[in-house]
Amino acid sequence: MLSNVLRRSAAIALVSGAMLASWGARADPSCPVTQAVLHQKLVQADNQDTTGLNNHFWAVVVNRGGVVCAVAFSGPNRDAQWLLSRQIAAAKAFTANGLSLDHAPISSGMLYASVQTGAAPNPLFGLAEGNPIDAHDAYSGNAAAFGTASDPMVGHRVGGTISFGGGFGLYNGAAAIGGVGLSGDTACADHSTAWRLRNLLGMAPSTGNDKITLDNNLNTFGDHPHCPNDGNTQGVN
Repeated sequence: MLSNVLRRSAAIALVSGAMLASWGARADPSCPVTQAVLHQKLVQADNQDTTGLNNHFWAVVVNRGGVVCAVAFSGPNRDAQWLLSRQIAAAKAFTANGLSLDHAPISSGMLYASVQTGAAPNPLFGLAEGNPIDAHDAYSGNAAAFGTASDPMVGHRVGGTISFGGGFGLYNGAAAIGGVGLSGDTACADHSTAWRLRNLLGMAPSTGNDKITLDNNLNTFGDHPHCPNDGNTQGVN
């Protein structure tokens, strides 16, 4: 009798622990934008931008806690943009959100010059090692749901650090409320289209400057190398 009670108690504890772990992974459900609005504005931004290779994009939004809360793609179907870019977009969103403060936005592209070997000033070489992506949460789930409202990344903090263009903090006035990441084209096109997307969402910061400077010399924080067909890049100084 006692052994049966103990086994039942252990089973209840395991189930409860699993439920708590699942709830914890999906806590903080607030999101700056719905998946439907993200998709609509992403397609609009993609159609407006003329830079890069004319590819389509993945977009990922994280809330202020760094939890993925919306994923979308701009092409006609899931396979119309590089599948690898879904995880890269998530890491860009996490990076920009994690480094942007109230009144002080930092885009992922601003980091490029400072993460190079021997970078000066503000050397940040090895930055990406501090926040590696959680491969389990980034790659798990049914691929058929990628980019939909039920994308398996939603509700998880997948992390990751990317130090080239495409990630921006999202703002309500001067208050940081999350981050958005785009990937699928050149780094400059990702940055340019993400800049357009943020403006279309009405979530650009009211103060601060997270533009990049296209300069192959990479002498200053915020410098980013040129990319193919970058003449009309948005969000540059």
